[in-house]
Amino acid sequence: MNVIDISLQLGSDYKMHTPEGVKNVQLEFEVIKDYPGGMGQYVTAVHMRLHNGTHVDAPKHFVEGGTPIGQVPLDTFIGDTVLFDFTHVGENQAITAAEFEKASKGKDIAGKRILLRTNWNRNYGADDYKDRSPFFGTDAVPWVLERRPVLVGYDFAHGKDGGDVPFEAYYLRSFLENGICTMGYLRNLDRIDADKPILLSALPLAFTDVESSPVRAVVLQDW
Repeated sequence: MNVIDISLQLGSDYKMHTPEGVKNVQLEFEVIKDYPGGMGQYVTAVHMRLHNGTHVDAPKHFVEGGTPIGQVPLDTFIGDTVLFDFTHVGENQAITAAEFEKASKGKDIAGKRILLRTNWNRNYGADDYKDRSPFFGTDAVPWVLERRPVLVGYDFAHGKDGGDVPFEAYYLRSFLENGICTMGYLRNLDRIDADKPILLSALPLAFTDVESSPVRAVVLQDW
């Protein structure tokens, strides 16, 4: 069994692309117990946004009264998965419905998880990371909604829409309003063999009454 880690690593040097107008809560560790004295324990505290790094969003993120992450069925985040290859899509270009149709190769994605590969994660940390990133085309959103996957994960800029969307946060809001969870900030999708069965495991923490959770997302494949 080949275990492929598709999560960003989170360390003290982690740099989050914080949207304008949003409180910048960077990842911070604090050592609250060190080995000398007491029982000789080492204990660390963490301060971070739940949306830092690789994370999953629940409907509550955009839907008032929506399902929080701790109440989303766990099988949303673990199970059969389909990889879409969009590596030919260029900088700041839309991934259109036609691109989705071609990349799907006719596979049924209803009730499954889909991973969208552009390899854009290789530019993570650059100041213009989001500006130059590919993004969901406006017509791609209804294409996905009609086919009813349970989770959409991707390695390009999280939350970026094109300029012709009918409302702000178009794809995120559309997916979450329709019960499709999102998973941003992936990496290593180039290590997945799209022609072999793909099992994703990206379990959120069992938080209560919050909209998101960081995950350690991995793909399992026979090799």
